[in-house]
Amino acid sequence: MTNITTIQLILKAKIKNVGEWKAILNAIDEIVEEAMFICNTDGITFRGMDPTHVSLLDITFPKSSFEELESGTTFFGVRTSEFKNIFSSANDNDTVELQIEDEGNLRVLINGTLSMTFTLKLLEKTEANTPVPKVKPNCKVDLSPAMLTKILTNLEKVSEYVTIKSLSDRVEFSGRGDAGDAKIDLLKSNPDLEGLKITEESTSIYSLEFMAKIIRSIGRASKSVNMQYSTKSPMHIEFEMPSMTKVGYYLAPRVES
Repeated sequence: MTNITTIQLILKAKIKNVGEWKAILNAIDEIVEEAMFICNTDGITFRGMDPTHVSLLDITFPKSSFEELESGTTFFGVRTSEFKNIFSSANDNDTVELQIEDEGNLRVLINGTLSMTFTLKLLEKTEANTPVPKVKPNCKVDLSPAMLTKILTNLEKVSEYVTIKSLSDRVEFSGRGDAGDAKIDLLKSNPDLEGLKITEESTSIYSLEFMAKIIRSIGRASKSVNMQYSTKSPMHIEFEMPSMTKVGYYLAPRVES
């Protein structure tokens, strides 16, 4: 008689929106080299800060964002470049499933025009309790990801930092560097400025590098971007994602002496 071995899966997650995962993993790879994902019956979460402590990503993939999710309380750690590159092998309309077996390997199954199976060795769990910055915003700005990307790309031509000033009728983006300076006004009447709420006019400066690379990565998969900030305070950026995944990005201000 042949013995049949039953493989016990600790995690089985069939992803609903592959393009969204690809965009988010690209963003995670921009700020950390290793990522720890926490899994339970409610979903999968990630929180990580870049080594310079300038930016932090806080992500929740809720159970509703999966076609199927079976998980107890567990975790898996991966090298972000390897995990991202595996997902880049999938087309957006492919089926992608994550599995963790008893032996502690992560298996990624991709089914589409090709059927592919990748196995990654998991990293050891690291104890990290990264707190989320408290943001009490005086300004809330909703705009399209395409417009924000265009504004930041133009400012990068002359500056390494962006100064954002919110007024009652517009949002001013400006930058200054050795090559010169630039100023871009986004008027309240512009349809790409989807919302502007101000309790107090505010001005703050942020790194263009850290802001632009995350906007480019996640923005292409999001429907809208919400920026919340006050003068000389951290900025909280929320992305509206199609599958209800919660993506928060926190960016420390540049404080000039």
